[in-house]
Amino acid sequence: MGHKRLNRGVLAEKERQVLLWLAARTPSFVSPDHLTILGLIGGVLTLVGFVACRWSPWFLVPALLGVLLNWFGDSLDGTLARYRNIERPRFGYFVDHSCDLIAQTLTFLGLGLSPYFTLPSALFVLSMYLLMSSYTYLKVFILRRHNLSYGGMGATEMRLMIICWALFALWAGPGFIRAPFHGYRALDAVIGVLWLMSFFGFLWIVAKDLSKFDDELNQAGDGPETKTILIESSHEEAKTSNDALKVGLGLSR
Repeated sequence: MGHKRLNRGVLAEKERQVLLWLAARTPSFVSPDHLTILGLIGGVLTLVGFVACRWSPWFLVPALLGVLLNWFGDSLDGTLARYRNIERPRFGYFVDHSCDLIAQTLTFLGLGLSPYFTLPSALFVLSMYLLMSSYTYLKVFILRRHNLSYGGMGATEMRLMIICWALFALWAGPGFIRAPFHGYRALDAVIGVLWLMSFFGFLWIVAKDLSKFDDELNQAGDGPETKTILIESSHEEAKTSNDALKVGLGLSR
């Protein structure tokens, strides 16, 4: 599945160097699939740890360890596959991003059910994450470009923010999270405003990308390669229709 990966996150360059260093030292018996599973396990551990923090703040340790495991597995699996030249573009892409969506959903649900956040705020943030993920995968399909960050924020920066927020909320105490504001929790009000700002930002990104889509698709449409593809597609559709007709008339063996 050929596409160009674009990562302009604040930590992107440093992260790339660390991941290449780790890939070169990863034991041969460890495969990218093992790392993908490890990342998913990290998401489960994060969920369980955050929820368990309702009974003891010490469970924040396994929760944050889960976030780190999720980063390690999810970030290193693709790097290791490319380093060893054993990429499986379709299967790897499907499994990696499916597990990533599951792990991040578990992470946000765990944070929302913990004493350090609220469930409405967590669902607000999760909805924006899923919205941006859907748009990212759409651009991969249309433009063959995989944007791993927006506005300097990628998955790694997001995980770091979760860790910093959980530690800050633990230090600030439950009164900070429960502080009221006109009948609502102040935290929910702030997250709601940030969500609206992010949503309008998303609309601006879509509007900005539409011109790129039109320009690139029009340029591609004028090229001989696209014409060849269209001709081959038409021949393939005609062949499929002809085969279906034969089957319907009982002429096919």
